[in-house]
Amino acid sequence: MISWNDYQYVLTISRAGNIPSAAKQLKVNTSTVFRRLEKIETAYKLKLFERHRHGYIPTEAGQEIISAAERIEQEAFSAERALTGKDQKLTGRLRITSTESLAASFLSRHIPSFAEEYPGLYIEIISDNQRLSLTEREADIALRPTRPTEESLIGRKLSTLKWGIYGSTTHYQPYQIPDLKNLEGKSFIAWSGGPLAQQTTDWLRKNIPAVHIAYESSSMLTNAQLAINSRDLILLPCLTGQNWHGLVPVFSPLADVEGELWLVTHRDLQKNARVRALLDHLAKAAMGDRQLFQGEN
Repeated sequence: MISWNDYQYVLTISRAGNIPSAAKQLKVNTSTVFRRLEKIETAYKLKLFERHRHGYIPTEAGQEIISAAERIEQEAFSAERALTGKDQKLTGRLRITSTESLAASFLSRHIPSFAEEYPGLYIEIISDNQRLSLTEREADIALRPTRPTEESLIGRKLSTLKWGIYGSTTHYQPYQIPDLKNLEGKSFIAWSGGPLAQQTTDWLRKNIPAVHIAYESSSMLTNAQLAINSRDLILLPCLTGQNWHGLVPVFSPLADVEGELWLVTHRDLQKNARVRALLDHLAKAAMGDRQLFQGEN
């Protein structure tokens, strides 16, 4: 009979695509994964993967095992969330994920006071532009610049997020540009990556006459530092730009560029004491930051 550990090995090999990567994820050596897969295939006289130069491809039998493993995994996640949701102790680990810019400009200013109020909690901030799964317990809470769409998640809108144009304090004075037309031919640093990044670049090309894109990076925080060390301008959320030492708002806020800030968790965790405490703390902090979100100070 296949054990849960066997299912887990097959599922991890499928997701990783090769044995070395699977071994790394499972935190075992490569030979252990080879032996375990060989043992499973021998026991059932079935080949679970086709070995190709570019990776391991599941056979029909392998896919059946993988599908079963995914169902078991989801049931395990569901059971864990159900138990965690009933936990009323204000102790233990609490994981919150957000983009790196939100972590730097919002969480970094408000998590210390929360940790001081609840010394029994260990807070882990996962600042990653990759969206982590709350369903699979990769994090307990997410701070996101978009409304949640998954039915299993619940969210609270904290604020709209205004954007502005920022430049180095060495070369610019606050609000020195009275009209976007005065930015004609100016050099900008572009943010690259996902759809939102592309929208900001499209906005620059549409609204700044003869705009010059000097260079780009996939990191908003890197872009902020690039702007500090150059004459180039940058488009940033006001929350980030207003908090970034060395930058000033040259033209802010922009009338037609804005997003939303959402605080999100899984429905099963909404009554967990640790989760509830942090949700309430950050919601209160956001109320105090409303002018920053709007670019009003």
